[in-house]
Amino acid sequence: MKLEAAFRRRCEAIAVEQRYELKKQPFDPLPAEELLIKMKGEARPPNQFATMPPEHVAHLLQANDWSAGIVWLQPLLIVYHPAHSSARHQSNLMHELAHVLLKHPMVGFDPKTGLPLRNPRCEAEAVYLGGCLQIPRLGLQWAAGRGYSATQVAAHFGASEAMVAFRSNMTGVKLC
Repeated sequence: MKLEAAFRRRCEAIAVEQRYELKKQPFDPLPAEELLIKMKGEARPPNQFATMPPEHVAHLLQANDWSAGIVWLQPLLIVYHPAHSSARHQSNLMHELAHVLLKHPMVGFDPKTGLPLRNPRCEAEAVYLGGCLQIPRLGLQWAAGRGYSATQVAAHFGASEAMVAFRSNMTGVKLC
């Protein structure tokens, strides 16, 4: 889905603003957990939900078709897949935090499949802002100016090389 230039600029501004509020520069890493704490939220794997039926916990721990999801907005609580890599975990949390920052409405669930009824527009927006939160354009420019490779950028920002490539493609900032 094509997102408007104004929306993309707004996302870049949000990513930098969130860093400034945490006394960070645009080129500083922003671990998702720091942003989550700032937003007075918490993230847990499924087996840390006392009220979740054991069969649901077992299913979520075995399933590979999900990453993370918002359980409650007040207080903010996110469930995440504990088997994902650290870089994927960061991306998953940033995506969910992007939904909150963009004030997207909570979605319901399909009664037949049990899967969330996702809004494609909201998902595309959260993907974009989540990427900006992980690696702002200004941070990518900073790294490019220092001759960083995609591997070095990924390590610096706690991201995957796939996320670095995504952000490079989205921003037009080329790396060595």
